[in-house]
Amino acid sequence: MRIRIAGAALAAVALGATVAAGTASAYATPNSHGDRAGSYEIGLIGDMPYGDTGRAQFPNVIKEINNSDVAFTTFDGDLKNGSERCDQPLYDQALKDYNSFKKPLVYVPGDNEWTDCDRASAGSYNPSERLSLVRKMFASTPESLGQRKLKLTRQSAQFPENVRWQYGRVTYAGLNVTGSDNNAPQFDSAGKQIDGDQAEYTARNTANLDWLDKTFAQAKAAKSAAVMVVIQANMWATDDPTPHFADTKRKLAQLSIGFPGQVVLVNGDSHFLNIDKPLKDAKGATIENVTRVQTFGSDQNHWVSATVDPSSPEVFTYHQHIVKANVPHYVSP
Repeated sequence: MRIRIAGAALAAVALGATVAAGTASAYATPNSHGDRAGSYEIGLIGDMPYGDTGRAQFPNVIKEINNSDVAFTTFDGDLKNGSERCDQPLYDQALKDYNSFKKPLVYVPGDNEWTDCDRASAGSYNPSERLSLVRKMFASTPESLGQRKLKLTRQSAQFPENVRWQYGRVTYAGLNVTGSDNNAPQFDSAGKQIDGDQAEYTARNTANLDWLDKTFAQAKAAKSAAVMVVIQANMWATDDPTPHFADTKRKLAQLSIGFPGQVVLVNGDSHFLNIDKPLKDAKGATIENVTRVQTFGSDQNHWVSATVDPSSPEVFTYHQHIVKANVPHYVSP
């Protein structure tokens, strides 16, 4: 892995869905991107905009990405902060923002737009109802958001937010693995449940594990040089409960050990850029072909790109982009 710092109806959601005559150019492909050697650039963002400051700064992030040469961008969840109300206007604004990206934008849900909506400050919504809204607004077609589209495979009508796509020699997937301990039940000291939903968690967790299996099977069949998995949760957070990410980590470890190429896990949730190798095998040894990229967010409204070169053994080279318009100008005393 190299890290380079740079400047500042869902029945028809299969990958093979037919594109109407004359519209094929609306879809992003490695060839249509003008790539010659098999390499390309992608953008990685999430956890924005948070509050009024974030909403003032997020357009600058979008502008920079639109002025770049990325083939597509992934958004790893949290379209607002956790204390803001989960009212319709913020979802409407998010959809407008995502569709202002000139290139495809692939969205993966975060906890702030559904699991945490039961908080009083967020409007005391039913999380399952908010998840249904997220699925309807952001995951109801066999393609990405953005002005140009990527054709996506969605897992099912029940879990349409779980997606997969192939771009060149890399297999990509998005899964609904969220903070707040994956929406699993939480209990107070007296044993009373205070948060979470056992039935929802169990069904989605089962679907997520199956989607990981299918993603790596697809990658092997396609002879992909790498797999990138995008989720929202920081599964190694130290200030939140994390036991209900164990299945996901164990499955990802098992599949990565059996995969001959590179594996990248992209997550948000903790709001600062971090690139490391936290995934361990059953004996506690680092799994060397797995790299985790945690994206900017909250008051750090910047973005990360990755150069993807399947001919390189490392496949991915990462770059941070500090959006100058979003950095306060401090005057020395």
